[in-house]
Order: sequence, then C-alpha cells, then structure tokens
Amino acid sequence: MVYCQRCGRKLDEAHLHCPYCGVLQERELDGEKKPCRKCEEKIPVNSNYCPYCGHDQAIFEYRETPRETEEDKAKITPEPKFEKDAQDLAELIDQIRAENEKYLAKRQADAKAAQEKRTFGKNENPEPNLIASTKLMLRDTFRTDKRMGRADFWWGYLGITMLTVLLTFPLALIVQIWQAVAPGSAMMAMEIMVYFLMCFYILEMFTGLIRRFRDAEIPVLYVVLALTVVGEIICLFLATRPQKVTNLDYTFEAQNKKRQNDQNKPDR
Repeated sequence: MVYCQRCGRKLDEAHLHCPYCGVLQERELDGEKKPCRKCEEKIPVNSNYCPYCGHDQAIFEYRETPRETEEDKAKITPEPKFEKDAQDLAELIDQIRAENEKYLAKRQADAKAAQEKRTFGKNENPEPNLIASTKLMLRDTFRTDKRMGRADFWWGYLGITMLTVLLTFPLALIVQIWQAVAPGSAMMAMEIMVYFLMCFYILEMFTGLIRRFRDAEIPVLYVVLALTVVGEIICLFLATRPQKVTNLDYTFEAQNKKRQNDQNKPDR
C-alpha cells in the first residue's frame, strides 16, 4: 500500500497513475529528492504527500527531544560564575605574588652588584672641608643629576649660610650709599638685594638637598617640604642619612658628562 504523491489517497503499488487525481506516481528516485518530514524516507522533491507514510509535507512534524536526566544535567551544567571568578582571581594573585618575588630578587641582586661595582667613595672631595665643599656647592648650583656626599653637603651648607650672611654687609653698605645719593629709590634697591640673597640661598639649598637625597636614595619629592620652616628642618634631618647604593643611576659625576665619557671610551 502506497499513497498518492499529490492528493495523499491510498493506492495499490501497481497503479502508476492516481485514480483520483490522475497524477503520475514517481517510483524511481533518480531525480532530486528530499526527506519526508515524518518517516524521513527519500521522496521526490515535488511530492505533496509521502508515498510511504502519507504524511502531508506542508505540515511540520514535531519530535519531542528526550528529557535530560539529572546525570546529563550535571555533566553539562556550567560551573557557577562566582566560583570561576574566584579561581581566576586566585590564579592572578599567585601570578602577581610570583612576579613580585621575582622583582624583589632582581632588585636585591642589582643592589648587591651595584655595591660590588661601586667605584666612588663617600664624598666627591677626598677630604671635605669648608672651602672645598663650598666651592663644590657653588659649582653645582644648577645641577641635580648627581650625588652629593653627606660631609660635602654639610660643609657646603655651612659655607653657603656663612656666605649669605657675609654678603649682607656689603649689600647694606651699598644700600646706605644709595640712600645718600638717591633716597627715593634706596628702598627699592634694598628689596632687590634682599630678594637676590633669598633666591641665592634657596637655590643653593634646594639643589644641594636634591643631590644629597640622590646620595641617600631618598625620593627627591620630599624637597618641596623645604618651602616651610618645619619642612626645612625635616629635610635637613633627612640629609643626615648615610649614603645608600642600590643602583648606579646617579654618581658624583653629572649625567651628561657621564654619557660623554661613556661615548668617548674606546671599544674593546
């Protein structure tokens, strides 16, 4: 028993034409084919009905998928998101800890190598004193890219302070002479000289502290504390720290001069 491919009525297999609608029944499937929507047998592509089960091809055959068992759900149930995030966070923390330990180990190794490679002493002057250290302080007035030893700094600081005080006497004499010659502008001249002495002292103190902080490896940002009276005392207290060498970024030689010397060294 088969079914008409057009009207879906039952036919004998011997009938090549449907007695109801007269359509020729394609028994050979040499042409283009499609699967039946119900029995999935191969049928002619233009068939309205399946010749094997009689199912209307215009009607979709719904098949209910078998329900998942609890075991299947357990197999495909994704891991809760918060547990995965916690695991990722733990892995990230372990990675950061490992990187930090590696960095600290490298830092200690570099510090040890720097101590072994150090070729400069505690101070730039072989024998720091008031005159030599003051000259060094004046010579490096505008330099902040080098170190300054503790003894050189304190002798130089004392020398700059004494020099500032000594300069007040000739400047006061100049102001008196100026007042006798041009009384109207004497006050302005005195203010200019006072500003000059203040700028001279502050500049020497700031650059000297920066170089001293380089030598003790103290963050140079602390120098801004010197803008206040209490902060200046704190900076001077920090300047008593001993020399520290964990790297060779700064030496008693200015950076630009150091680069020039490195460039002038003959290649081995």
